[in-house]
Amino acid sequence: MRDRYLRQRAAVDQEALSRSRVLVAGAGGLGNFVATELALAGVGEIVIVDPDTVEIHNLNRQFLYREEDIGKYKAEIAEERLKEINPHVSVKGFVGRWQDLDLNGYDLVFDCLDTWEEKRGLMRSVNGVLVSGSVGEDVGFVSVLVKGEIPAESIRGTCTQRVLGARVGVIGSIMANEGIRELSGEKSPLRDRILYVEFRRMEFHILDLPP
Repeated sequence: MRDRYLRQRAAVDQEALSRSRVLVAGAGGLGNFVATELALAGVGEIVIVDPDTVEIHNLNRQFLYREEDIGKYKAEIAEERLKEINPHVSVKGFVGRWQDLDLNGYDLVFDCLDTWEEKRGLMRSVNGVLVSGSVGEDVGFVSVLVKGEIPAESIRGTCTQRVLGARVGVIGSIMANEGIRELSGEKSPLRDRILYVEFRRMEFHILDLPP
């Protein structure tokens, strides 16, 4: 499949990507963008976990799903569509919560969860590298966690129900970009730091996590 990845081989270690195994926790807006970018990039195995079914209000930002998918499990539909996007990667959809899975054995875990409580639980449970992100009406964040966790006050305004689909795409794409860098052997500049995006003013701030 050399030609399929021709344009990105100069930028990443494609062989390392093809050997990688990742977990995407959450198949909602962020999970759609993250998992799709990983599949397109040729990440070897993608496991996507989510307990929810598709609802009509998901369709403005969760592009893997269609109206005929309403009522079906997101993880199962995501697996099906991602295999269509790139049949040369392994995709496994798991209907359930991330707590039901063994978190060991993954090269990277992506936190695409909706609530702060779920995010904090995942941060405290992952032993390796975790790429975390969230978006709200006007703000979003991305962080690559190696040692610590994000304090709630550092991601003010995210994890809300008011969200524009295009902004979800911005945060999800940054998460995928930093994850791909990590998987190909390059340390992200967001390791134990927070990229905070203010969409109204189009301002980007990188903050160090408190010790």
